[in-house]
Amino acid sequence: MKKKIFGLLLIFALIAIVLTNFVRSKMAEGEKIDTSSTQVSAEVNNKIKSGIEVNQMAPDFSLKTLDGKEAKLSDYRGQKVILNFWATWCPPCKAEIPHMEKYYKNHAKKDHVEILAVNLTKSDKDENYIKDFIKSYDMTYPVLLDTEGEQQKQYEIVTIPTTFIIDTKGVIQKKIVGPMDQNMMIKTIASIK
Repeated sequence: MKKKIFGLLLIFALIAIVLTNFVRSKMAEGEKIDTSSTQVSAEVNNKIKSGIEVNQMAPDFSLKTLDGKEAKLSDYRGQKVILNFWATWCPPCKAEIPHMEKYYKNHAKKDHVEILAVNLTKSDKDENYIKDFIKSYDMTYPVLLDTEGEQQKQYEIVTIPTTFIIDTKGVIQKKIVGPMDQNMMIKTIASIK
């Protein structure tokens, strides 16, 4: 008799565990639905949270270019932005540069895209070396200097190159860790507003 009662209790316990897991999974699915509808309403109200994740407003910053001009990310609202973090000593960055340059020359203007290449100057060589490097690679898109490492920290850049694709409203649509080629840029830009 005790074995039967123990067996029944064990069966009820297993059923309770299965039902609990089922209910939790359904609740989690419901939360996901609620979250996405909240994001849509946030976009409508232009109150998108600032951050470095997809569907967040890219944190604004101001950096100097190699020629000493000030460039703010928010100045490029209305354009799509390829925000690329790189350094001269990085082999994947070097491999990516010719593709970015080809995209910039052949597609950026008609696609309403600006490439902003943020050099991690604090971990790179001096500015004269960076200037010579840019000339040797025939880079014509804007290069910004993160001399204090603030943007590297703010955008949590660990691996380079790391690229954020930002839409015309300043919202991050994609984060790409590693090098891109021209075709990848064309497809990625075509997929966003």
